[in-house]
Amino acid sequence: MFSKKKYSLYNNIYFSGLLLITLGTLFVLSSSFFYGIEKNDPTVYFEKHILYLIFGLIAVYILQKINLKKIEEYSFFIFILTLILLPLPKIQGNLRWIKIGPFSFQPSEFVKLTYIIYLSSYFKKRIKEINNLKIMSIPAFFWILISCLLQLQKDFGTFVIITFSFVFILYFCGFKLKYIFSFLGFFLLLVCIFILMFPYRIERIKIYLNPEQDTLGKNYQTIQAKISLSSGGLFGKGPGAGTGKLKFLPEAHKDFVYAVVGEEFGFFGTAGVLILFGILIFSGLEISKLSLELFEKILAYGISILFGLQFLLHTSVVLCLLPPKGTTLPFFSVGGSSLLMNLLSFGLLLKISENVKNQKSSKDIEEKILYLK
Repeated sequence: MFSKKKYSLYNNIYFSGLLLITLGTLFVLSSSFFYGIEKNDPTVYFEKHILYLIFGLIAVYILQKINLKKIEEYSFFIFILTLILLPLPKIQGNLRWIKIGPFSFQPSEFVKLTYIIYLSSYFKKRIKEINNLKIMSIPAFFWILISCLLQLQKDFGTFVIITFSFVFILYFCGFKLKYIFSFLGFFLLLVCIFILMFPYRIERIKIYLNPEQDTLGKNYQTIQAKISLSSGGLFGKGPGAGTGKLKFLPEAHKDFVYAVVGEEFGFFGTAGVLILFGILIFSGLEISKLSLELFEKILAYGISILFGLQFLLHTSVVLCLLPPKGTTLPFFSVGGSSLLMNLLSFGLLLKISENVKNQKSSKDIEEKILYLK
């Protein structure tokens, strides 16, 4: 049944998200314990994670109570606010974080989401003019501006995620393929420029192309990721029993947490996390197809793609399919800004799925009658 499918998709998103948040919290504790010892508090990262988790879950609850038309109405202002914040870390003297007392947050994390919200509202109003290049000039300008500002923070990963979120939304809204390929050509040109701007990025590519060289130096992190991931076997060493996180694998609690999952829970653990993300992402894409509200349809699609891009980028680096690059795994990596952004994304997707679950159409009524017969 059509209506039964909508209930099922809502439950898929709710329970897969809940499980990912729970598992992620457990792995934050496991992967960050030994990094916390350096700060004389083994649970310091976990305690901060719990604090941000509480704030994030409150935000998820609030999102379930508000009308998404309000977010649509103020989408441009929400986006501009985060855009204004984007260069502030550089002005403040930090690389990527704005510090306010004991707290800090990373504006680039929130731009990932607010840009999608802005695009959803913008294209809803201009969906019939999607292939008018004058109409496209404004979101393209913002993309270029974001891309350049991110280079002030040496943030290549967010640049890639935002770019492909933009491309997928363009495709979803009906942008012609010839224009999309032209855009991707310009993107590749920017990639080359941004790589040449920072010599360390060239070194990372050399490391990627020569994985057996300098195994105790520049290739040390990628080799340790392989060792941690593969040493778990099928079932893993057990919760908390991984050894890679004992400083053998640098940044195990952030950029390589998927390797910790593999070491402690084995192949079945990493496959389980993959399946949960798959359920969340593909259920979100299906909700997008069923939504009757164009803003919510585009937004659900964009958020689903955002989760997919973050998961693929993180796991591809851990599996050495891509050059080493600092990327977080949603809900699993240490980082308050990343956690808050992903919880807000989850909350919006859950709200859209609830709206789809409750929406009525003639098809629903017809199928309900058939079911009763």
